[in-house]
Amino acid sequence: MNEKAIQHIALRVIKDFADFIFTLSQDNLSEMGIDDRGFLRNSGDVKLNLKEVLIEYSAEYADAINSGTKPHPVSDEGLDQIRGWVERKLSVPRNEVDKVANAIAWKIRKLGQEPKPYFDNALATAEVKYHGKLDLR
Repeated sequence: MNEKAIQHIALRVIKDFADFIFTLSQDNLSEMGIDDRGFLRNSGDVKLNLKEVLIEYSAEYADAINSGTKPHPVSDEGLDQIRGWVERKLSVPRNEVDKVANAIAWKIRKLGQEPKPYFDNALATAEVKYHGKLDLR
């Protein structure tokens, strides 16, 4: 077998592995109740080129959701996003939306955000499933 054919087969195996991780991460977004409008889910992709396979979530907040954050200021735009989330996801009377959104923003400023490891959990599951089959280092 020539080197090019071996490289092609190896990339296909790695692509299948990446597709498994990606599918699990997408499932986790739903199961963990993270992606209420689909922006994070739709930002995900598996990209294959001649040398590597990349699993990518391009939404600017993807890593912050997965890994959590340290305490940080919440911008006016961020507060507007939180208000929208409160309106969509919580059964809060309309006159209470600002109060709840401000409380969430205060928590983020003082405590940060807890991780919701949609991707890390998928990777950990894949590491167990494929243990000994692929060198994951």
